Amino acid sequence: MRAAPGLDTALREEPRKLALLLLLCAAWLIPGLVGHDPWKPDEARVFGIVYHILHSGEWLVPTLAGEPDLSFGPLYYWTAAVCAKLFGWALAPYDAARLASGFYMALTLAATAMTARELYGPTMPRLALALLIGSVGLLVHAHEMITDTALLAGYAFVLWGFALSARRPNPAGVLIGIGMGIAFLSRGLIPVVVVLLTAALLGLFAAWRTRRYARALLIGLVASLPFLTIWPWLLHQQAREVFFRWWRVENLPLITKFYMTYARSELDYFLNLLPWFAWPVLPITLWTLWGYRKKLLHEPCFQLPLVFFAVTFSFTSLNAETRDIHMLPVLLPLTLLAVPGAETLRRGAANALGWFGIMTFGLFSAFVWLAWLTLMTGHPARFYRHILKFQPGFTPSFEWLAFVVALLLSVLWLLPLRGSFRSGRRAVFHWAAGITLMWGLAATLMLPWLNYGRSYANVALALKRHLPPHYRCIGSAGLGQAQRGVFYYYAGISTQRVERAEFDAYGCDLFLLQTDPRRPDARPGAGWVKIWHGSRPGDKSEAFVLYRLQERRK
Repeated sequence: MRAAPGLDTALREEPRKLALLLLLCAAWLIPGLVGHDPWKPDEARVFGIVYHILHSGEWLVPTLAGEPDLSFGPLYYWTAAVCAKLFGWALAPYDAARLASGFYMALTLAATAMTARELYGPTMPRLALALLIGSVGLLVHAHEMITDTALLAGYAFVLWGFALSARRPNPAGVLIGIGMGIAFLSRGLIPVVVVLLTAALLGLFAAWRTRRYARALLIGLVASLPFLTIWPWLLHQQAREVFFRWWRVENLPLITKFYMTYARSELDYFLNLLPWFAWPVLPITLWTLWGYRKKLLHEPCFQLPLVFFAVTFSFTSLNAETRDIHMLPVLLPLTLLAVPGAETLRRGAANALGWFGIMTFGLFSAFVWLAWLTLMTGHPARFYRHILKFQPGFTPSFEWLAFVVALLLSVLWLLPLRGSFRSGRRAVFHWAAGITLMWGLAATLMLPWLNYGRSYANVALALKRHLPPHYRCIGSAGLGQAQRGVFYYYAGISTQRVERAEFDAYGCDLFLLQTDPRRPDARPGAGWVKIWHGSRPGDKSEAFVLYRLQERRK
């Protein structure tokens, strides 16, 4: 299943280039995984569930602040909890838990490289890795504590299995089964439908209607059965009500909600999102489609990513929630399609991409260094005041490790900047190095400043200090999942959600309201006294108010 005439680069990877690539991947992957609190929206919710596992020992039912949360599968939470147990002696629990994202992203990178090797030959894995880590939309989400990193790893294993099926059907089937199982335990039923639909559509092409492919699919189904059955069976046996809620609320509606009434607005959103989210992979993919237009429907190496892109983008576009995070799976097939295009990119286009990256990342890096120096020295004073205006109350401090890492990244990026970009391969690698530098500087020099504004730790601790010594329970309204998670971790608070005007019937004598200060909220009504008000520094759209029920006079 090898492509592609015209891909006449050397047949063997040079050890030096491979070592540099691994160093680049590590420099891209590691910064940002540790060193900051759980951030809104996804990290705070995920860590709330992970903390419940660590605190209670309950692994079967994902639970957030006392309530079952089955929006996603349990696999990522399990992995994060294991990481927290293994590395909690050296890291804060949330930093240790976030290493699960690093683990799943490492699996994703490795599986994508192996898929490119199967599709296009032994010289292509490095190029595929550079394209994937250079994708703008992947950068931040790859370093977040989110279940989507596990989903990406599952899909990457499935693609590797499909690509390998023509040559080695037995291990290919195992990869497909493991990948489908990981995807199912990450996001539920929809990923299984995506994989099965991809497998069926590939069968429409003659190259895939072989005994080897059928054998790989059969093995894949068998290998996936433990993933697809054990956890749901245990959930049904030990928490039947929760199981039926998971099946009826979190799985079946994901299929039945795909109505045409959603289609247009969702499609418009994701089509507008795609150009920047998949930059620079998307334009290189378009070059591939043009350059190999006569082979697209005849070569298996193009059929696989084309079909998978069509399926994943269709399901993403029909999703009822317009968030960029749902586009992550689309990056995998686009990366694979971009590989031959990057190898055959014309010199003018390669120069344009290369120098655009140098200017963009060079200016950004200079700005970050200037902002950091301003925070350290207080000069120029006007710029210093402007930076602190975004994070009121932030106190800068010098951190040696962050400074050394940022300096090394900057020097390593500057060293190879010489001459022109004679090939698309070189331009892509320079782009990947530039985006790594950009992320590395933000995740070292500016991380304390970013964390100060995005963390809920101070708000939660302030709330805890204002709680009365004795109270029955806390009712809440408007409190999001992220906030419930961090309040549970930092303050040990679990609330009873009561989203209506009167709360006496619930028996709670405290009430926590999350509100937008720009929109007056009359809740909780008469009989309640405000005892605390707080918000994150500089956050004008979100505030928290704690009320206490007045004692009625007899």
